[in-house]
Amino acid sequence: MQESRLVMDVPEEIWEQIISLLILDDHDLHLEPLSLVSKTFLSITNRLKQTLIISNPTSNFIPKLFLRFPNLKHISLSDFHGELTSILQFISLSNFPLESLDLSNRDDFPSDSIQQFPNSSLKSIKSLKLHNLSIFTDSDLGVISQFITNLEELDVSDPKEDCCVTDISGGAAIGITDDGVDLLASKLPHLRKVNLSGNLFISDKSLINLSEKCLNLEEIIVKSCNFVTQTGVAFALQNCQNLNSVSVLGMDLVVSPEMNQSLSSARNLSVLDFSYMSVSDPLLFSIVKASIPLKKFTLYHCKDFTFSGVLSLLRTYNSLQYLALEGVYWITDRTIIDMSKFLRKVTTVKLNFCSRLTSSGFLTLLKNCPSLDILEMEKTDMGKQEFAVNNAYNPQTRALILNSNKNLSNECLEKIAFSCPNLELLDVSDCSSITRKGIGEIIRNCTGLRHLQMNGCGMIKSLGMDAKLRKLQVLRASGSGLNDDGLMMIAKKCPALLYLDVMGCSGITSKGVKEVVHHCTRLKEINLNWCRDMSRDIVAWMVFSRPSLRKIVPPCGFVATEHEKSLFLRHGCLIDEI
Repeated sequence: MQESRLVMDVPEEIWEQIISLLILDDHDLHLEPLSLVSKTFLSITNRLKQTLIISNPTSNFIPKLFLRFPNLKHISLSDFHGELTSILQFISLSNFPLESLDLSNRDDFPSDSIQQFPNSSLKSIKSLKLHNLSIFTDSDLGVISQFITNLEELDVSDPKEDCCVTDISGGAAIGITDDGVDLLASKLPHLRKVNLSGNLFISDKSLINLSEKCLNLEEIIVKSCNFVTQTGVAFALQNCQNLNSVSVLGMDLVVSPEMNQSLSSARNLSVLDFSYMSVSDPLLFSIVKASIPLKKFTLYHCKDFTFSGVLSLLRTYNSLQYLALEGVYWITDRTIIDMSKFLRKVTTVKLNFCSRLTSSGFLTLLKNCPSLDILEMEKTDMGKQEFAVNNAYNPQTRALILNSNKNLSNECLEKIAFSCPNLELLDVSDCSSITRKGIGEIIRNCTGLRHLQMNGCGMIKSLGMDAKLRKLQVLRASGSGLNDDGLMMIAKKCPALLYLDVMGCSGITSKGVKEVVHHCTRLKEINLNWCRDMSRDIVAWMVFSRPSLRKIVPPCGFVATEHEKSLFLRHGCLIDEI
């Protein structure tokens, strides 16, 4: 009663401002529980919802959803695999302030439907994502350039393999070419970001046309484009005055007067992302000499560079915020000592697949990088220790990705718990040596933990009796040793739990699952795939016992009838039989 009076006493516009502040960081995460408070909050949250992901089951409720949420700005159909025509027609008639549309993972681009949109509905779209299409051609680019005229971001990356072939009967390429990109660049001068990765028919000509005709171009991604060479990249660097991000894969860049001149001309270049290519020390020295405003640098499984080249780059760009050196065989704990001296401002470091790194290098980074927020060391030698590191305390670090470290021990987790007290995300999946004791130290000391992944950790049967996990929202423990006792502890200690994945956990039964579903009142998704010791009625019991559930992956042997699927869906829960 007091809550109802409070809602009524405060003007609706004030509540709207307050709720708007709540969703700044987590997008729509808090809207659903707030909508249940009162009719006033329901009205406000309906107006504030901006993102809608449409899947196959959701499509039946499209008219009602579109009426309920009048201010949608971002719509994704990447998980919808049915006929698009009717849904796009609803979108075209809804007068949304639509800014982004995701039509990825489809057989083709719905050119006919797009052409039926009123001009007013398409003018607001600034971002279009068409990733992983089976058929996408120059004519589709023509439709986009003609009808979505204010487009600023376009992703046509990674078409399916059969898209980049030649139609033998007609002699035409089933995929986009330089001619299509030329037309696009001519008609869409406001383009800022373009991802052409995986399109095998484009060449340097596409980069040249984009550079000459799209004067606002800021980001180019051309990974796995076989006919795009150093010439095209150099031209873009030299001629796109606003270019700040370049990502390439599989292209060998050779130092030349042309490349040096291009790098020196790229006065706004802040992001360089190189993958699976030759990157020589002379190229790194050229980047150093160019004095660009570099903030983010990635070398992913590259070759031919040495410690000298990397150290020179770090010494010059000691304000780097993001550094990824993945799959570098020569990185050791000793080299980390020297490199970390120039990483005082770095917030993200990725050293995955650096097999010679141990816990000593890890602790050195925590100690010497006071701004470090995210650290990834997947498949290293974490758990071993080459030398002692004292005073490795970093309250700034919030996320650690440490999966697939076979030597990671309970003692190492204890040090992590002390060193990173404000940890919010931890991934120790496939670290086979850790047990409840180690994970218990993390939980005891890192009380702000929100996301825990321990897939494949067969030695962990429970999170420990002293668990304080009031903020934990995501627990992914597929293939772990988690059992009913562990689930009962989770039920009592994790009131904020939203997602639970216990796929393949042989030690859990209906008893443990019911405890979690009963006590975790915000639970939205649960994965019970390959869980064998479950009662036949467990799925129905969960749906009707926990109204917050939106998705259930059922256990082994459960096959829902169409009537059951429809019934559960009417209660707001999708049954996803993988």
